[in-house]
Amino acid sequence: MYPPTTAADHPDSLAFVMAGSGSSLTYQQLDEQSSQLAHLLRNRGVRSGDSIVLMMENRIEWPVVVAAGMRAGLYVTPVNWHLTAGELAAILEEASPAALVTSAMLAETVAAALPAGHSTVVLCTEPDSGFEHLGTAMEGHPRTPIADERFGARVLYSGGTTGRPKAFRQKLLDVHPSEAPVRHAGLAAELGIGDTTVLLSPAPNYHAAPFTFQLMTLAAGGTVVCMERFDPAAALDAIRTYGVTLSQWVPTMLLRMLRLPDRDSIELSPTHITAVTSGAPCPVDVKDRINRWWGPILHEYYGASEGYGHTYISAAESARRPGSVGRPLGETTVHITDEAGNPLGANEIGRVWFEPPASTTYVNAHEAATTETWKSMGDRGYLDEDGYLYLVGRESFMIISGGVNIYPEEIEEVLLRHPDVADVAVFGIPDPDLGEQVKAVVELHENAQPGESTATALIEHCRAALATYKTPRSIDFVDRIPRLPTGKLNKNTLRSPYLAKS
Repeated sequence: MYPPTTAADHPDSLAFVMAGSGSSLTYQQLDEQSSQLAHLLRNRGVRSGDSIVLMMENRIEWPVVVAAGMRAGLYVTPVNWHLTAGELAAILEEASPAALVTSAMLAETVAAALPAGHSTVVLCTEPDSGFEHLGTAMEGHPRTPIADERFGARVLYSGGTTGRPKAFRQKLLDVHPSEAPVRHAGLAAELGIGDTTVLLSPAPNYHAAPFTFQLMTLAAGGTVVCMERFDPAAALDAIRTYGVTLSQWVPTMLLRMLRLPDRDSIELSPTHITAVTSGAPCPVDVKDRINRWWGPILHEYYGASEGYGHTYISAAESARRPGSVGRPLGETTVHITDEAGNPLGANEIGRVWFEPPASTTYVNAHEAATTETWKSMGDRGYLDEDGYLYLVGRESFMIISGGVNIYPEEIEEVLLRHPDVADVAVFGIPDPDLGEQVKAVVELHENAQPGESTATALIEHCRAALATYKTPRSIDFVDRIPRLPTGKLNKNTLRSPYLAKS
């Protein structure tokens, strides 16, 4: 994304609009404001190769901060604004950001998460928050590019297998932003992303897919319509109001729109010609119902936040191959192997691997020097005779709830800190709305009594230490948590009855 490219020819074209408030930025404004922020950061000692963290809800300042970081050669690091201070502190310890931009709503959390004696430049979108006001700090700085513009890179955090923050930093390319290679060119071509695209982005901006789709749209000179927060009726209204041509969803959002009580009477927008779902496999029934309602416009792609590769399937292909998440785009190859790593044939279920081409540009920095070329996210699936991928489940017990990855080990660790808990297992169980919900099964100490009041106390204990979306929706009690001879939790035994009820 390099705003001057579009601003030079179309300065008054809308770059970013907040769907609820209507506040907006033209490409000229985005160009000038991101230049001012880049100058401010340079003046405060922030240099190419440093990190800038975005800890804020969806708001109009978001693209300014992203663009400034991408023009100043920074590691642009969006983080989940639902995190507790303790969770954010772990990320800040790993990231060591030179700068952080937040909002008044989250200023208290940020203040509690920052280490004592930190040197981070902290800016806040509102005044009187305890931190320096972003707008005031930018005043007086040049609206022209900084002299040493370099293309930045994105950083996304995954919990990893232990739930601890693990950074996936794309390698800095050391090129001018105007010379950066196009991201996801194949997917952009399939979805028709260009300068006339109006993208509806209804999810939190810190997620990988919204972050990526916004960059793709802005790089093409299109318009991003960003919802402050998702609401099914408001999303459909925004499509009509802003003439949205492309929308990006997770399956939970689609399901909630299908459940609107007056769905059949809602006027659809004729401009809305393409929709795409990602984040978790979209159930066949949900995809079929959306395509019957909206017309056959729902595409799907599957991939990793880490950027190992992705597959794509169009609406027309989905009708012929229900349940498939498509074939890889570009030169990426998908492999299926058994537990020993041996290749499997068509329709044989095994571990799913991506093999990106050797010429891949956007690689994660810590992987740039490795010789391992195949990457897996722990999914199981199979390829049909024509190379279409079908997913059947996950090797691990990572939970996907509403398109968000949740790591059970992190929740188990929190519950084990409660004095009444002797042992615990956390896993996902089917949820008709979110795909999966967090379930905890607890073995109590002898002096603790199972029951509703204890379950409520344990949930509140989790809520105090974890983001709300990680907190168990329900807790059951057992006399003994089953473990394997190795000491590992036997989650299959615990989880099977819940799956049988679904």
